Amino acid sequence: MERGVYFDGWYRNNHCYHPSLPMRSVQMIEDIEKYRGTLLVWSAMGGGSISLPYLEHEAYGEVDPRMRFYGFMNDSEFAKECGKRGIKVFGIVFEVQGWEFPAAIGRDKNGNTVMQRFNVEHGGECGDWYGLREFSQDRHWELFGKKFSDYYPDGLYNSAGEEVTDLWYECCAKTYKGEPVHSDWVEVKNHRQIAYQMCRNNPVWRDYLKKIIKIMIDAGLQGIQLDECELPMTSIGAGGCFCRDCMNGFRDYLKRLKSAGKLCEALMDEDLERFDYAGYLLKNNLDYPRYYEDVPLYKYYWDYQLRQIKKYFKELADYIKDYGREQGREVLVSGNFFTLMPSYFPLAPYADVIITEMKNTLFRQPAWYRYAAGFAGKKPVIVAENPYGGVIPELLEKLNRGRGFDLYRIFLLEAAAYGCNMSVPYGGWMGNTIKDAFYPPEKVTMEVQNFIADKEHLFSKDSGADAAILYSYPSYYWREAVAGYSQNIVTNGDIDLLAYSNADMDSPNSSRLPFWEASRCMSGLQVCYDVVLCADGELREDDFSFADIEDYPVLVLPDCHVITERQAGAIEQFAAKGKTVILWGRYAENLPGAKEKLLKYESVRPCANHADKTSAIKAFAGCFNENYRPLVKISEPSLGVHTHKTGENKLAVHLINYHYDHAADAVHDIDVEMEIRRPVHSAVLHTLTGDAEKIPADRLKIKDGKSCIQLISLPLYAVVEIEY
Repeated sequence: MERGVYFDGWYRNNHCYHPSLPMRSVQMIEDIEKYRGTLLVWSAMGGGSISLPYLEHEAYGEVDPRMRFYGFMNDSEFAKECGKRGIKVFGIVFEVQGWEFPAAIGRDKNGNTVMQRFNVEHGGECGDWYGLREFSQDRHWELFGKKFSDYYPDGLYNSAGEEVTDLWYECCAKTYKGEPVHSDWVEVKNHRQIAYQMCRNNPVWRDYLKKIIKIMIDAGLQGIQLDECELPMTSIGAGGCFCRDCMNGFRDYLKRLKSAGKLCEALMDEDLERFDYAGYLLKNNLDYPRYYEDVPLYKYYWDYQLRQIKKYFKELADYIKDYGREQGREVLVSGNFFTLMPSYFPLAPYADVIITEMKNTLFRQPAWYRYAAGFAGKKPVIVAENPYGGVIPELLEKLNRGRGFDLYRIFLLEAAAYGCNMSVPYGGWMGNTIKDAFYPPEKVTMEVQNFIADKEHLFSKDSGADAAILYSYPSYYWREAVAGYSQNIVTNGDIDLLAYSNADMDSPNSSRLPFWEASRCMSGLQVCYDVVLCADGELREDDFSFADIEDYPVLVLPDCHVITERQAGAIEQFAAKGKTVILWGRYAENLPGAKEKLLKYESVRPCANHADKTSAIKAFAGCFNENYRPLVKISEPSLGVHTHKTGENKLAVHLINYHYDHAADAVHDIDVEMEIRRPVHSAVLHTLTGDAEKIPADRLKIKDGKSCIQLISLPLYAVVEIEY
């Protein structure tokens, strides 16, 4: 099990300045070891989106003796020292960011060109700039001693054959009006720094990204993380991207659709040899983006970009693997699979580790964590918190005042209970307005991390769950894209952070996403279930089979209206074995007769999916309860519950106690009864504090083939390891 550390390392009481991360030190490595970290995310050499010479300075630059005095080092030295300790350092490629910073550039007493001020304009406004534009124009090249031609001796040319003289503007994402799109979530407020979103469809930018990756691998990094690995889809909500390469690619995509007879009627009379989507919008006086139904070709464009992000993520992943092997080592690949949106599902096969930044960091998100575990499959999944739209700012404020330690324990352990790893925030990002970084309490972090590391056998990629729910990618990728969910967070009239929830998911008037509705319902019923994802056969290979579901007694199909023939065959085989299928709503509308064929099996239980969200969920809950016999049943309905299979006839039941008292700032112990639908031979209790304790016979009773285990004074987190 990988134990991630969210290793930005930004400074306390200061802004989190992208893209250049603070210098690393020996003390930081010692802290990683204390926290039992094995893999660092967002962790090193981010400055390539300023310039390549700046990146090389991060990797190899001379360290001032005053910094050496306190154990500071450059990033290549840091990677080497971490490697000695078995810690994998992932270099962060800020793919979407293209930067320009205010700078004051002058000369030192020896006449050398030096950076007197950079980004932070203390002592007056800087009169110059440094970033991608200056790098490509050889302005201030003396700062780092390298010119643009040192990297591109034959020059650099775009897809139109023009020589690139301004890398920053050439590669940025553009609106349909030709305006650059900003990476405004990383531009620190009230600073003059400028970050444009960049477009990976531009071959110039891909070439530049490969230069960044090459420098990182040469510097000894063990892994490469491609941040915002869905670009340029990143820019769609901000009006992009309508650059030349996106428009040319989209034109070719439409031509292929026309050849296949799949083009909409509105475009049949268009001259696709000259078609320009930006010009089309301008000519028809249309705004972009608006609600998708009001924008012609919106879905065509979305589908086009889905294919582009897969194509170019794979291209960069292959480059990382190939170049690493040329250097005699295996370099790992990952990205920022932000909140695990469906657009990332086609990219996952090319990643070694699934790293995801949450959209809303909240407590009690078992449905999302189970989805994340299912998305990753057998690969490690590492989660990073998000300072926007969640509990993090208030949690950090509590921790800084010496409070909220039990909430922080839940923050780390909740992910682990459901098959994921919450990375320990070490100087974690706090957005572009809060002047601070997320450093956790050391002793509490060590307590939790030692438990996870020392009890690794209690955490498994095989949950042993007794139900599964199918996430049909072709049924949901578009519905999720246009659901219109915001980041609005609500609480139920209490300042307790455990009560926070997503307003849209809870609202009866919000968009219908039956998969998430069923998942959240099952989590509320304390069902131990897995999420099984199945592909469309085009954007991702359809390798779904009966083996993926055969171990579950119950399978939920939530409005899976598009299903491949291969998937339909596996589901039919499941039903033929007499296993229960709960069919909620539509099924396989693309396969005539498939639903009728499935309904012939006695074990299939159809459930109506009413238009009204509240009524639909109530109907589903009733149908599910009628057809599900839980392996594990808990007397306290508010507990978080999940199982991990730890061996033949062995199961670890993970329990999260959410009985947090705000006034006492602590989770209260409670007494709980656990029923297991099998005779249990032995049960051992594991908690964060204390040794493993065998549950005595007077608290383990077996009757009618079932076992009842009494848990006295259950703490915040416990694992009951049972053997049948």
